[in-house]
Amino acid sequence: MIRFTFHSLCGTIASTMIDNTITREEAQHFYDRLGVRHDLAEWYEGQAKVHALELLDLHPGQRVLNVGVGTGKEHIHIQDAITPGGRAIGLDLSPVMLDLTRARTGAQLCKADACALPFVASSFDRLFSSYLIDLIPLADIPALLADFRRVLKPGGRMALVSLTEGVDLPSRTVVAMWKTAYALRPSACGGCRPLQLAALVCQAGFCQISRHVVVQMGFPSEVVVATR
Repeated sequence: MIRFTFHSLCGTIASTMIDNTITREEAQHFYDRLGVRHDLAEWYEGQAKVHALELLDLHPGQRVLNVGVGTGKEHIHIQDAITPGGRAIGLDLSPVMLDLTRARTGAQLCKADACALPFVASSFDRLFSSYLIDLIPLADIPALLADFRRVLKPGGRMALVSLTEGVDLPSRTVVAMWKTAYALRPSACGGCRPLQLAALVCQAGFCQISRHVVVQMGFPSEVVVATR
């Protein structure tokens, strides 16, 4: 694993980011079909998610929202870290992913759209979301981040993980190949495309923002941690 850390974060949003992705219905269908095979993504995503959870600074008694639970592996870690007295709530658009997570964790889960969180303001101490925002159309990301900020308590912390641009020759090569495949058939990539989230997070009103890029098997992932 290779990690890169960046500190100048609130600059201009990169104009090279791909605007559109697959529809929510296509995304749900893709991940419903993928099911437990999604665990195989740990080969190139796992270390970035572990790093993000470390930076999220979880403690017993906290209320945590996991947006896009996937197969539930990260939810297990969250539950363990906030026990005793904590509460971890997860949501996903895919019924299959919800069933997998429920079977693994017994957690309280709901089927919901990440762009319209069904929670009152200032509900959570922490928010975690991995490889979900790279499925969201670029025009919708500011509103999504504003809603993430809304449900966090003042001083609450958020950790996001997404596919990003390459930072060295191997990762730039992987991203170039990914973009070629994406241009031909976005659904074959599950709708995921590389983003650069830190400036968007800054514009959404978050503070104490840090950006880290974790390269695993040549696959570059962006970890952005911020505070409300």
